[in-house]
Amino acid sequence: MALFQIWLVKTLFSVKIVSTFMHSAWGWPICESVHFVGLSLLVGMIATFDLRLLGLAKGVSIAALHKLVPWGVFGYALNVITGAMFLVTEPNQYIYNPAFQFKITFMAIAGLNILVFYGVLFGRLKHARPNEDTPRGAKAVAIVSLSVWIGVIVCGRLLTFYRPGDCELKDAGFIATCIPHVPRGTR
Repeated sequence: MALFQIWLVKTLFSVKIVSTFMHSAWGWPICESVHFVGLSLLVGMIATFDLRLLGLAKGVSIAALHKLVPWGVFGYALNVITGAMFLVTEPNQYIYNPAFQFKITFMAIAGLNILVFYGVLFGRLKHARPNEDTPRGAKAVAIVSLSVWIGVIVCGRLLTFYRPGDCELKDAGFIATCIPHVPRGTR
């Protein structure tokens, strides 16, 4: 895996399609702003839907609330585009960063969770009437969803506080991370 990460960083550094824009005075701030708007749409929709599955706002039918899902999908698309722009501009700041590695893991779990929801539960839930309670499986999916998206947000925030910078990748384990080692007594 560490060799794959090294190859990926080198490959992504060779992609220069957005580099000039991202290194301009306004490139990164614009993308951060669009990323935040996308996150607001995505997580706002997910949280609203998941809270309904957990029993809040039972007066709203699941089918009616589901009509707002395209806004969440639009937010996700904004985040994928801007996130890819961040990644190809500074891949070493992400690929070796444990916060990014956890963020991607949480996103993968969220993806599997949504597959379970639509593959197993949604067919029955879309016909539920207002004030009807949801089954335990739907509540479990909602708890997993809320938990992993909170994890994605926390890890996304941690990205900005930890920048791996240059690091030596000799003796890299299964997953390469660059954690600066501060000698004792220098803090």
